[in-house]
Amino acid sequence: MTNIYGYAYERKGFWDSWGHLSPQLLKTGIAVSILLGVRSGPPTLLSVIASFALIGFVIITWLLMRKHDRTLCESCARSIPLNAAEQSARYRRRFATAHAGGNLKLVIAYLAVLLGSNYLLTVPHGRWVWAAIQASMIYLISAHSTHRRLQPWCPWCSDGGGGSEFDDATPDLPRDPGRRQLV
Repeated sequence: MTNIYGYAYERKGFWDSWGHLSPQLLKTGIAVSILLGVRSGPPTLLSVIASFALIGFVIITWLLMRKHDRTLCESCARSIPLNAAEQSARYRRRFATAHAGGNLKLVIAYLAVLLGSNYLLTVPHGRWVWAAIQASMIYLISAHSTHRRLQPWCPWCSDGGGGSEFDDATPDLPRDPGRRQLV
């Protein structure tokens, strides 16, 4: 497929494939991070190296996901389901979660809870609460990737927020019935 103005492209190479698979890779990275955090005992050299490698992996994967999301991938277009309207009705909560990312106050509050939960790692049984809070990022990534795939059928994107707004304006009709207007 040709690349016209950067809108559509066929995946070529390692970096494009990584960007295409980035939602799954990010979810895996978060799960590995939770496993490293829940592990008890003093940190070893291997766990510190693994933590820094994981941070680098997550940052690179996130950047490649953002690059992939700004273009139309041929594989992603092929993966749009035939019953997309039915699936979008089922994923209304994910769409609402994806659109909640536009609320700056909510994002700041979520980041405060996410970062503040790191203090729970010092409490003996706080690791499990920390793991649950960190696992919420997996749902956010799922919501984002679902929204990206089914965006044309998202009620918040299509009808101005939740699908409840309708334009009932009547069209202007010609005032002189004897005079016909060509349109």
